[in-house]
Amino acid sequence: EAVATADLVITMLPSSPHAESVYTGDGGVLAAARKGTLCVDMSTIDPSVSRRIAAGATERGVRFMDAPVSGGVPRATEGTLAIMVGGSPGDFDEALPALSAMGANVIRVGPVGSGEVVKLCNNLIAGVAAVAISEAFRIAEGFGVDPKVVTEVISKSSGHTWVMEHMHPVPGLVAKAASTNGYQAGFMTDLMCKDLGLAVDAARALRVPVFAAPAAQQLYRLASSHGLGRKDFTSVYTLLKASADTAPV
Repeated sequence: EAVATADLVITMLPSSPHAESVYTGDGGVLAAARKGTLCVDMSTIDPSVSRRIAAGATERGVRFMDAPVSGGVPRATEGTLAIMVGGSPGDFDEALPALSAMGANVIRVGPVGSGEVVKLCNNLIAGVAAVAISEAFRIAEGFGVDPKVVTEVISKSSGHTWVMEHMHPVPGLVAKAASTNGYQAGFMTDLMCKDLGLAVDAARALRVPVFAAPAAQQLYRLASSHGLGRKDFTSVYTLLKASADTAPV
């Protein structure tokens, strides 16, 4: 009912099946929308699903763009998300005022599906980086080196990353980081696991060899099985404790 009278429809859903069902299922968005309606899906889903939804939209005279976001809950609250948009230049210009209310950096990256591609690339890097940072700081901890000192040095060195600066997995080092706030989810472990899975699937479909992403995904799966699925993805740090036994690791 709401869609039937709307000129602009914005959705954000947890997964590819959710998005496809909402748009193409019985009584879905595409069935209800008027011709010419612009639909913007801000979910992080399989790029091929976005393109499939777009094809269905075109058949009904409805316009469609994908516009996944990055920044988590804190930047969503502030209205400073990064938004990567896949769609035509004209549709992008039309949606820009609404998207700018949510994001400080709204960038058209190409045709429909391109936004999802860029988002998966971003989350592959962030997910792997969080694991690498966690491993590095557990090693430093094992040698008794102050994590504050390690952070200060790395922040001025080649290992510096946005993840460490803003989302440090080690509690107490970054005031606004989830780790300092009990790993209250800015971006859930289960969602990172899902996104890495999408990235790995995309790579394999293209026959691009990937090694770090599948390994990181397995660690996030392990974290989820240990009850961290709804905690922030940086809680993976809590799993990487030194072993107390003498077995090979």
